[in-house]
Amino acid sequence: MGLLLAAPSASSASGPEAPAEVSVFLNSEKQNVDFSSPTLDRIKKSAKADGSSLQVAVDNYLANPSTASRLTIADEPDGPVSTPNSSIDLLTAGELEDIEAMAAEDGLSLEEGINRYAWQAEFVAVADELEALYPDTFSGAEKLDTSAWFAFKGAAPAKALELASSLPVPVEVVSNRQYSEAELARVMEIIAREWEKKNGVRSFSTAYEIRSGGITVDVEYDDAATASRLSAGEADGTPETAGDPRFPVTVNVSAGSGLIQQDNYIRGGGGLSGCTAGFNLKYISTDTKRLGTAGHCTTGTTSKYSNHSSAGGSTTVDVVWSSQGSWGDLGYTNHGTKTPTRTFYHDWNKTRYADNRSTMPTVGTSVCHFGTTSGKRCSTVKYRDVTISSLKHMVLTNSNVSAGGDSGGPWYHGGTAVGIHTGIVSKGGAVRSVFTPAYLFQNRGYDVWQR
Repeated sequence: MGLLLAAPSASSASGPEAPAEVSVFLNSEKQNVDFSSPTLDRIKKSAKADGSSLQVAVDNYLANPSTASRLTIADEPDGPVSTPNSSIDLLTAGELEDIEAMAAEDGLSLEEGINRYAWQAEFVAVADELEALYPDTFSGAEKLDTSAWFAFKGAAPAKALELASSLPVPVEVVSNRQYSEAELARVMEIIAREWEKKNGVRSFSTAYEIRSGGITVDVEYDDAATASRLSAGEADGTPETAGDPRFPVTVNVSAGSGLIQQDNYIRGGGGLSGCTAGFNLKYISTDTKRLGTAGHCTTGTTSKYSNHSSAGGSTTVDVVWSSQGSWGDLGYTNHGTKTPTRTFYHDWNKTRYADNRSTMPTVGTSVCHFGTTSGKRCSTVKYRDVTISSLKHMVLTNSNVSAGGDSGGPWYHGGTAVGIHTGIVSKGGAVRSVFTPAYLFQNRGYDVWQR
């Protein structure tokens, strides 16, 4: 397991009876992350011998027909796509394409990008399993550049240590947190409901910091007079949360904290009347298909869908459902005269299959999106389960990688559908991209249509 030590730290709860937090550090021998696999190691050696870059060697390997799996109709039910049906051991071509994009965003070489992002799928699997196994005591997870962090209310279960030690990076597992993430999210929702009742508030957002338990409220008032009347103390006190040191509340007054929404075959990522299409959806219990996008992109009765230039063609689609509220910012249309597929555009004229759909994304994980204005851009998850005025369960990224016209487009990681783009919001001193988790389509009985 590679257990290093257990270090106590100051408890965040009031009262002398609260036990101190204790950190167990695992995998200390894995301090220098060097992601390796048999095939990747051979490619690295070949690139060094040839004097070529690793990126060129990886691209050539993935594009070589001899490295691709033998395809059947079941492998490509909706026809061929741009992303090769090949992999480098456990890393799919789609994941490697996204790692290249993330590395470019961060100014890293491909090798540095692989070391930073290639273990994300393993981390997400552990985080999702721990949250599912221990919903009442799981206090959160965060993926860092070269390590991982997990925490629990009370003692960390032995199973958590076992699963965390399987990761190829150093891991910190914290015990005796004074709240679970579910409790933190509930407190944030109480505060959000109080802000919804306030007069003179133009817009607001609430988010929590997974490590500190702190809750931030960014608020934009109707006018300066209202802002001067409402002090931070008057604003953040609620009967349910006042005086609880576990959940410190910070209120930031801003002139610009409000949400800015960016507004043959048919597939996600196509143009949609000033927005971008997201993913095709399938009703869970029948064969009904819909085209998923953002709710604010489907407030009319019809929209025009357009493929990218390599495929061409367009059609008028009818709006079937639209919502902006407790299920985030989601909507869907029919497919007009086009045939739905399980594919989506991950970049201009480049397609891949949707093979999975994520749950609520974990803090620190990398995500990419496509929009008809920005093209393909990538970032990492900064806040999850955020409330932005009436919109619930939103996700904010570490930076702004979107622009007007991107709304409704797909957020993804490899072949995993992650979310539907909404816009941008100012939070924590930075402008950040915002999306709705794709799993929330299940509230309407739909899910991302997958291969």
